[in-house]
Amino acid sequence: RFYPNKQLASHVIGYAGIDNQGLHGLESSYDEEMKGRPGRVQIQVDARGRTFSRVERPPTTGMSLGLTIDKYLQHIAERELRATVLEYKAAGGSVVVMDPHTGDILALANEPTFNPNAFSLWQSDVRRNRATQDVYEPGSTFKIFPILTGIENEIISLTDKYYCENGIYSLTSKNKLHDHEPHDTLSLKDIFIHSSNIGISKTVDNLDNIEIYKLCKNFGFGTKTGLPFKNESTGKLRDLKNWSRTSKTYISIGQEIGVTNIQLALAYCAIANGGFLLRPNIIKKISDDSKNIYE
Repeated sequence: RFYPNKQLASHVIGYAGIDNQGLHGLESSYDEEMKGRPGRVQIQVDARGRTFSRVERPPTTGMSLGLTIDKYLQHIAERELRATVLEYKAAGGSVVVMDPHTGDILALANEPTFNPNAFSLWQSDVRRNRATQDVYEPGSTFKIFPILTGIENEIISLTDKYYCENGIYSLTSKNKLHDHEPHDTLSLKDIFIHSSNIGISKTVDNLDNIEIYKLCKNFGFGTKTGLPFKNESTGKLRDLKNWSRTSKTYISIGQEIGVTNIQLALAYCAIANGGFLLRPNIIKKISDDSKNIYE
């Protein structure tokens, strides 16, 4: 198979081996649908070798996949991601661009990237889809979720204020929370603006472990998104029985939990669309040569 756009969306499309068997990405997930069927001729002969029956089955081409990826947005995402990785000398990164109302993935980029026409020139680590496989602690990007849960359950309100301990807060004799800058008393809005670990930890004081666990699950963390990529990670969300006294607090500030970029993007889409956790889409349609659409 040939990939005219070279590295563009290579982690999404994937690649096929020398025998045209899909080995990665959508090429692998939809290999059966896309590879078609070879033709066949069945001939029956008599004892003297004379043909008396011939049945032909013509070859059929494979299905075509139509993606939700916007080629223009994909190009921009890859270009800007590459520039940012180079600027900060990062080992790599990923970008997910989604429509929060439909769940359509408009761009999914990873860096470093590769050319699927010659995929064997790159190591498997480069060919890995970081957006769906790499798991990391989300840190401050997670802090909006306990705030929303507290407001929804009417445990906290936007007018609440919290004493932020001037930057150091003892959870136990061995565990202390630190803020990157000291604060005295902050409103809920300012806690979010200043990304105060201590402030966030106090907003969940009246939420128990079960409620924090449910909030994680309700936003899709610890669960595969359902994208048609093999090796998608579930992230990391431990069973409640394995939580410590401080797990609730650390999870509320984005620690002791692991997420993928696609999970985090979906969770933020739920905020943007009014509270609906969508299943992400990357396949727009599957069609055959007769333009029959199957999905």
